[in-house]
Amino acid sequence: MRTPIILYLYAAFLAACGLAAFAMSGFAANARTALIVGFGTAIIIALCAWLASMIHKQKTAGMIGIHVGLILPLIFAVLFGWRAYKAYGDPSGGKLYLAIILAIMALGSVIVFGLLLRARPKAAGQK
Repeated sequence: MRTPIILYLYAAFLAACGLAAFAMSGFAANARTALIVGFGTAIIIALCAWLASMIHKQKTAGMIGIHVGLILPLIFAVLFGWRAYKAYGDPSGGKLYLAIILAIMALGSVIVFGLLLRARPKAAGQK
């Protein structure tokens, strides 16, 4: 049951990062994409957490939630890292806050992936 908890906390982290990026932009109208990305990814991960929590009732739905929830942090880490690199390289320098938030999101995604791997149940016969 640890996997859904990790995923729900990860969803909260993503939403908080999106909100922080929007606030760091001075609540600019063109920075609403930070909210969309933060809350959009959080909703997807929360859906995975909900599915993963159903593992005892509906094994197939639970396994889908667990495995999709395991893969998405890696995909998000690559995307957030790539976008952070692009924002950091902006010659105007006005998007440094975005590069920092995205780098934090990428690092957090890698950490969550590691936590999810450690939370996996051991296969039968393994110590």
